[in-house]
Amino acid sequence: MMRRDERGSITPFVVIVSLGLVMLAGLVIDGGRQLNAKGRAIAYAQEAARAGSQAVDVADPRLDLVPALAMKAANAYCDQAMAADPHLVSCRPSLTTINDPAGVFKAVRVTASVEVDAIILGIIGKHVLHTDGVALARPVSGITSPDSGKVTEMSPPSVVPPGQESPGPLESPTVSVSPCVPVPPSPTESPTPDPKPTKTKKGDKPTPSSSPTPWPPPLPPGSPDYCVTPSPGS
Repeated sequence: MMRRDERGSITPFVVIVSLGLVMLAGLVIDGGRQLNAKGRAIAYAQEAARAGSQAVDVADPRLDLVPALAMKAANAYCDQAMAADPHLVSCRPSLTTINDPAGVFKAVRVTASVEVDAIILGIIGKHVLHTDGVALARPVSGITSPDSGKVTEMSPPSVVPPGQESPGPLESPTVSVSPCVPVPPSPTESPTPDPKPTKTKKGDKPTPSSSPTPWPPPLPPGSPDYCVTPSPGS
């Protein structure tokens, strides 16, 4: 009995399994790169739309957009972003109209495209991963609810010319008076004649008189101070 030659019979299985593993790795690695590119495209579109939505007409109570200024601001952001990121291959702003219960408003719509190179999927001919991001933005008055379109109920601030400002109500200042003790009147001193004047000898020094009594007398500790009486002519 002769044996059958089975050399190389496992080769098709290895090829199929290897190809499946490569495709799985491509989905994980390149798929993650494409999701990252998708997030970048959406971020660029959102920022460009926000830049354009800041060009509002402040004289309009609805704060609607000024079309020329909005497109200029959005295009300026797109140009700066494309110059800084070579993977951003397209950034196209446009104006659209939104029907809101409060009326019809203009909005900035931006479409951004990001392309990244594939790492593993290139073996099957997928060399570039392309993804798009779209964003829409418009000014909204009020912060109670997003994109409500409500007309603001607040009146614009009044501007007063210089020199005509109102000082407002004046309040009387609060003055606190601390208690004090009135100064007692000084006792009048009457001269008392000396019935026997003392004769001094030649060369004797005169005897100094006793020290005068301080006035007003000192107050005990803890009592209020004397009241200060303004002097005449002050």
